[in-house]
Amino acid sequence: MNFFKKNITDAGVIKFLSDNPDFFLKNPDALEKLEIKHETGEAVSLIEKQVEIIKKKNLLSNTKLSEFLSNAEYNQQLFIKVQKLVLQILNEKNIEELSKLTETFFEKELGTEICKIYFFTQEELFELSNERIITPEIATSIFSEAFNSGDLALGGINKELSSMVFGSKANVEEGAICKLHCEKIAGTLALGSSSKGKFTKDSETLFLEFLVAVFSNRVDMIIKNINA
Repeated sequence: MNFFKKNITDAGVIKFLSDNPDFFLKNPDALEKLEIKHETGEAVSLIEKQVEIIKKKNLLSNTKLSEFLSNAEYNQQLFIKVQKLVLQILNEKNIEELSKLTETFFEKELGTEICKIYFFTQEELFELSNERIITPEIATSIFSEAFNSGDLALGGINKELSSMVFGSKANVEEGAICKLHCEKIAGTLALGSSSKGKFTKDSETLFLEFLVAVFSNRVDMIIKNINA
Protein backbone atom coordinates (compact mmCIF):
# COMPACT_ATOMS: atom_id res chain seq x y z
CA MET A 1 0.00 0.00 0.00
CA ASN A 2 1.28 3.42 -0.88
CA PHE A 3 0.93 5.57 2.24
CA PHE A 4 2.23 8.60 0.37
CA LYS A 5 -0.38 8.53 -2.37
CA LYS A 6 -2.19 11.88 -2.57
CA ASN A 7 -5.74 12.24 -3.85
CA ILE A 8 -5.98 15.08 -6.40
CA THR A 9 -9.27 16.95 -6.45
CA ASP A 10 -10.85 18.76 -9.40
CA ALA A 11 -10.15 22.04 -7.63
CA GLY A 12 -6.51 21.05 -7.28
CA VAL A 13 -6.21 20.33 -11.00
CA ILE A 14 -7.84 23.67 -11.87
CA LYS A 15 -5.48 25.51 -9.53
CA PHE A 16 -2.46 23.74 -10.98
CA LEU A 17 -3.43 24.60 -14.58
CA SER A 18 -4.17 28.20 -13.54
CA ASP A 19 -0.75 28.46 -11.93
CA ASN A 20 0.86 26.79 -14.96
CA PRO A 21 -0.95 28.10 -18.08
CA ASP A 22 1.88 26.81 -20.34
CA PHE A 23 1.53 23.21 -19.11
CA PHE A 24 0.04 21.88 -22.38
CA LEU A 25 2.65 23.76 -24.42
CA LYS A 26 5.35 21.93 -22.51
CA ASN A 27 3.41 18.66 -22.53
CA PRO A 28 1.52 18.43 -25.87
CA ASP A 29 1.10 14.65 -25.55
CA ALA A 30 -1.21 15.22 -22.57
CA LEU A 31 -3.79 16.75 -24.89
CA GLU A 32 -4.27 13.42 -26.64
CA LYS A 33 -5.50 11.85 -23.42
CA LEU A 34 -8.11 14.58 -22.71
CA GLU A 35 -11.74 13.58 -23.23
CA ILE A 36 -14.24 16.39 -23.76
CA LYS A 37 -17.90 15.81 -24.41
CA HIS A 38 -20.26 18.21 -26.17
CA GLU A 39 -23.77 18.78 -24.77
CA THR A 40 -25.05 16.39 -27.43
CA GLY A 41 -22.74 13.70 -26.09
CA GLU A 42 -20.40 13.79 -29.07
CA ALA A 43 -16.66 14.15 -28.55
CA VAL A 44 -15.18 17.50 -29.58
CA SER A 45 -11.69 18.94 -29.67
CA LEU A 46 -10.30 21.14 -26.94
CA ILE A 47 -10.28 24.14 -29.29
CA GLU A 48 -13.94 23.59 -30.20
CA LYS A 49 -14.82 23.42 -26.53
CA GLN A 50 -12.91 26.63 -25.83
CA VAL A 51 -14.72 28.39 -28.67
CA GLU A 52 -18.05 27.21 -27.26
CA ILE A 53 -17.20 28.56 -23.79
CA ILE A 54 -16.04 31.91 -25.19
CA LYS A 55 -19.30 32.28 -27.17
CA LYS A 56 -21.35 31.64 -24.04
CA LYS A 57 -19.32 34.19 -22.07
CA ASN A 58 -19.73 36.77 -24.84
CA LEU A 59 -23.48 36.14 -24.95
CA LEU A 60 -23.71 36.61 -21.18
CA SER A 61 -21.64 39.80 -21.33
CA ASN A 62 -23.78 41.21 -24.15
CA THR A 63 -26.95 40.40 -22.21
CA LYS A 64 -25.65 42.15 -19.09
CA LEU A 65 -24.56 45.15 -21.15
CA SER A 66 -28.00 45.33 -22.78
CA GLU A 67 -29.68 45.22 -19.36
CA PHE A 68 -27.35 47.92 -18.06
CA LEU A 69 -28.11 50.22 -21.00
CA SER A 70 -31.85 49.61 -20.66
CA ASN A 71 -31.75 50.44 -16.95
CA ALA A 72 -29.69 53.56 -17.63
CA GLU A 73 -32.18 54.76 -20.24
CA TYR A 74 -35.12 54.05 -17.92
CA ASN A 75 -33.49 55.93 -15.03
CA GLN A 76 -32.73 58.87 -17.31
CA GLN A 77 -36.37 59.09 -18.43
CA LEU A 78 -37.53 58.73 -14.83
CA PHE A 79 -35.19 61.50 -13.72
CA ILE A 80 -36.57 63.85 -16.40
CA LYS A 81 -40.14 63.16 -15.26
CA VAL A 82 -39.27 63.59 -11.59
CA GLN A 83 -37.50 66.86 -12.38
CA LYS A 84 -40.66 68.07 -14.15
CA LEU A 85 -42.82 67.22 -11.13
CA VAL A 86 -40.43 68.91 -8.70
CA LEU A 87 -40.56 72.15 -10.68
CA GLN A 88 -44.36 72.04 -10.67
CA ILE A 89 -44.44 71.35 -6.93
CA LEU A 90 -42.19 74.31 -6.18
CA ASN A 91 -44.49 76.65 -8.12
CA GLU A 92 -47.74 75.58 -6.43
CA LYS A 93 -49.17 77.85 -3.71
CA ASN A 94 -52.24 75.89 -2.60
CA ILE A 95 -52.07 72.57 -0.72
CA GLU A 96 -55.24 71.16 -2.27
CA GLU A 97 -54.08 71.95 -5.79
CA LEU A 98 -50.59 70.71 -4.93
CA SER A 99 -52.06 67.38 -3.86
CA LYS A 100 -54.20 67.06 -6.99
CA LEU A 101 -51.21 67.92 -9.16
CA THR A 102 -49.04 65.29 -7.50
CA GLU A 103 -51.69 62.56 -7.65
CA THR A 104 -52.31 63.23 -11.34
CA PHE A 105 -48.60 63.24 -12.13
CA PHE A 106 -48.03 59.87 -10.46
CA GLU A 107 -50.92 58.34 -12.37
CA LYS A 108 -50.44 59.97 -15.79
CA GLU A 109 -46.68 60.47 -16.02
CA LEU A 110 -45.23 57.75 -13.80
CA GLY A 111 -47.78 55.06 -14.60
CA THR A 112 -49.03 54.51 -11.04
CA GLU A 113 -52.44 52.85 -11.04
CA ILE A 114 -53.75 54.98 -8.19
CA CYS A 115 -52.27 57.72 -5.98
CA LYS A 116 -53.95 59.28 -2.95
CA ILE A 117 -52.75 62.04 -0.62
CA TYR A 118 -54.39 62.64 2.79
CA PHE A 119 -53.81 64.95 5.71
CA PHE A 120 -54.54 64.04 9.33
CA THR A 121 -56.31 66.95 10.99
CA GLN A 122 -59.46 67.63 13.04
CA GLU A 123 -60.95 70.30 10.84
CA GLU A 124 -60.95 71.84 7.42
CA LEU A 125 -57.72 73.81 7.23
CA PHE A 126 -55.64 75.45 4.53
CA GLU A 127 -58.48 75.14 1.98
CA LEU A 128 -58.37 71.36 2.03
CA SER A 129 -61.41 69.41 0.82
CA ASN A 130 -63.22 67.11 3.24
CA GLU A 131 -62.29 64.13 1.06
CA ARG A 132 -58.62 64.82 1.69
CA ILE A 133 -58.91 64.92 5.49
CA ILE A 134 -58.71 61.97 7.90
CA THR A 135 -59.13 62.68 11.60
CA PRO A 136 -56.06 61.82 13.74
CA GLU A 137 -58.02 59.22 15.73
CA ILE A 138 -58.98 57.26 12.63
CA ALA A 139 -55.57 57.79 11.04
CA THR A 140 -53.81 56.36 14.11
CA SER A 141 -55.92 53.21 14.14
CA ILE A 142 -55.57 52.66 10.38
CA PHE A 143 -51.95 53.65 9.71
CA SER A 144 -50.20 52.69 12.96
CA GLU A 145 -49.46 49.17 11.71
CA ALA A 146 -48.28 50.39 8.30
CA PHE A 147 -45.78 52.80 9.88
CA ASN A 148 -44.78 50.44 12.67
CA SER A 149 -41.37 49.68 11.16
CA GLY A 150 -40.66 52.96 9.34
CA ASP A 151 -42.00 55.87 7.32
CA LEU A 152 -42.51 53.80 4.16
CA ALA A 153 -44.54 50.60 4.00
CA LEU A 154 -44.27 48.36 0.92
CA GLY A 155 -46.10 45.19 -0.03
CA GLY A 156 -49.51 43.67 0.56
CA ILE A 157 -52.28 45.84 2.02
CA ASN A 158 -55.08 44.60 4.25
CA LYS A 159 -58.69 45.29 3.23
CA GLU A 160 -59.32 47.86 5.97
CA LEU A 161 -56.36 50.01 4.96
CA SER A 162 -57.06 49.53 1.25
CA SER A 163 -60.71 50.60 1.60
CA MET A 164 -59.82 53.62 3.72
CA VAL A 165 -57.07 54.90 1.44
CA PHE A 166 -58.07 53.82 -2.05
CA GLY A 167 -61.77 53.01 -1.73
CA SER A 168 -63.44 49.60 -1.73
CA LYS A 169 -63.89 49.60 -5.52
CA ALA A 170 -60.15 50.02 -6.19
CA ASN A 171 -59.41 46.41 -5.11
CA VAL A 172 -55.79 47.28 -4.29
CA GLU A 173 -53.54 44.30 -3.53
CA GLU A 174 -50.18 46.02 -3.00
CA GLY A 175 -49.06 49.52 -2.25
CA ALA A 176 -46.48 52.00 -1.05
CA ILE A 177 -47.75 53.94 1.96
CA CYS A 178 -45.48 56.91 2.66
CA LYS A 179 -45.59 59.12 5.74
CA LEU A 180 -45.28 62.81 4.90
CA HIS A 181 -42.51 64.73 6.68
CA CYS A 182 -44.35 68.01 7.16
CA GLU A 183 -43.68 69.96 10.35
CA LYS A 184 -47.12 71.56 10.67
CA ILE A 185 -49.46 68.76 9.61
CA ALA A 186 -49.31 64.97 9.39
CA GLY A 187 -50.32 63.04 6.33
CA THR A 188 -49.61 60.30 3.84
CA LEU A 189 -48.93 59.77 0.15
CA ALA A 190 -50.14 56.34 -0.95
CA LEU A 191 -49.61 54.44 -4.20
CA GLY A 192 -51.69 51.37 -5.01
CA SER A 193 -51.82 48.50 -7.48
CA SER A 194 -54.56 45.93 -8.10
CA SER A 195 -51.92 43.37 -9.15
CA LYS A 196 -49.05 41.87 -7.15
CA GLY A 197 -45.38 42.49 -7.87
CA LYS A 198 -45.56 46.26 -8.34
CA PHE A 199 -44.65 47.29 -4.79
CA THR A 200 -42.62 44.45 -3.33
CA LYS A 201 -40.69 44.92 -0.11
CA ASP A 202 -37.37 45.00 -2.01
CA SER A 203 -38.52 47.67 -4.50
CA GLU A 204 -36.21 50.63 -5.18
CA THR A 205 -37.65 53.66 -3.34
CA LEU A 206 -35.02 56.37 -3.87
CA PHE A 207 -37.09 58.52 -6.26
CA LEU A 208 -40.28 58.01 -4.23
CA GLU A 209 -38.65 59.08 -0.96
CA PHE A 210 -37.16 62.09 -2.71
CA LEU A 211 -40.55 63.21 -4.06
CA VAL A 212 -42.18 62.73 -0.66
CA ALA A 213 -39.49 64.94 0.89
CA VAL A 214 -39.95 67.67 -1.75
CA PHE A 215 -43.75 67.52 -1.44
CA SER A 216 -43.60 67.71 2.39
CA ASN A 217 -41.21 70.66 2.29
CA ARG A 218 -43.50 72.53 -0.11
CA VAL A 219 -46.52 71.95 2.16
CA ASP A 220 -44.58 73.50 5.05
CA MET A 221 -43.62 76.50 2.92
CA ILE A 222 -47.24 77.06 1.85
CA ILE A 223 -48.44 76.90 5.47
CA LYS A 224 -45.66 79.26 6.52
CA ASN A 225 -46.73 81.78 3.87
CA ILE A 226 -50.36 81.49 4.97
CA ASN A 227 -49.47 82.19 8.59
CA ALA A 228 -47.04 84.99 7.75
